[in-house]
Amino acid sequence: MSKKLYSTNKWKTYLKHRQEDELRKRQRHRVKKRALQYERVKKRRHAGPRFATVTAPSVFSLVKNPEEVTAFLRQTSFLGERNNVTFDLSGITTMTSDAVAALVATIRGMPETRVRGNLPNDPAASEMLMQSGFFDYARSAKPLPPCTRGRILQRQSKKVEPAIARDLIHIGTEANYGAARHHFSSYRVLIEGMSNTHNHADKQYAGTKPWWATVYADRQEGRVCYTFLDVGVGIFRSIKIGAMRKLYRLAGVTSNVRILRDILEGKVESSTGVAYRGKGIPAIYRLFQEGRILSLVVIANDVYANLSSGEFRILPVEFAGTLLYWESQ
Repeated sequence: MSKKLYSTNKWKTYLKHRQEDELRKRQRHRVKKRALQYERVKKRRHAGPRFATVTAPSVFSLVKNPEEVTAFLRQTSFLGERNNVTFDLSGITTMTSDAVAALVATIRGMPETRVRGNLPNDPAASEMLMQSGFFDYARSAKPLPPCTRGRILQRQSKKVEPAIARDLIHIGTEANYGAARHHFSSYRVLIEGMSNTHNHADKQYAGTKPWWATVYADRQEGRVCYTFLDVGVGIFRSIKIGAMRKLYRLAGVTSNVRILRDILEGKVESSTGVAYRGKGIPAIYRLFQEGRILSLVVIANDVYANLSSGEFRILPVEFAGTLLYWESQ
């Protein structure tokens, strides 16, 4: 009798609704629990001067020292989840604008974390930090000279923004040459970076992840240095390899280095599945091959690629997102 009763549509509907109600209760409980945990961490963080110190490597450059700088950024994010952070930058002897951009993105990714720190003891590194645009996002305890050689810009937009690309190029060229100049190739790289971030940085919500674009005029070398950084999922968690991944595995290739080489050469389809998408990184690589941009470096997830030296290697600590660095004369 009971077996027949529980097999009726009425009881099936009742049990289904009950299961759905229990699921909603568990979800509400999890949301409430996370909110309470967040509030506790927030109260602990602001209750007193509880700061964890993170020491920067002496070569503070993702282009020149990706392993140590990536580990430093990861350590900062980890400690910043439950502590305020003190940056010890005093030992830096070499600094480049790409690492400064990544540091700013890491700090802004911890909005509830208080940060403080010092300047590098090395005069050139200290000057570079002050002129990079870093202090547009961090307060200084003492007056600083005006920043005229660099700029760091953040956007979280569903649009490609040509005006930002033009402004960055004008800032860098004016600082280096005394007058603003056009540089179509750098403009193209910036536009391609914005488009790729919009389409690929987040699997679910296109255009919702922030991207960072920077310029720095290196007067000593006579070059303008650019960085484009997205803090989404990175190339290897967003690009749809499709049937090619099976071929890689069948051939015994498991390293992302080989895949990045094929992406640069335009052999890997876009994650959007649209024919005209997925051309951004190959187009940037062609600009480099033609000599229109210089010193191209790509860092994505666990791969570091210096196209100038032909060096490709796997990073022991994964970089969060994708970084493009290049220079122009």
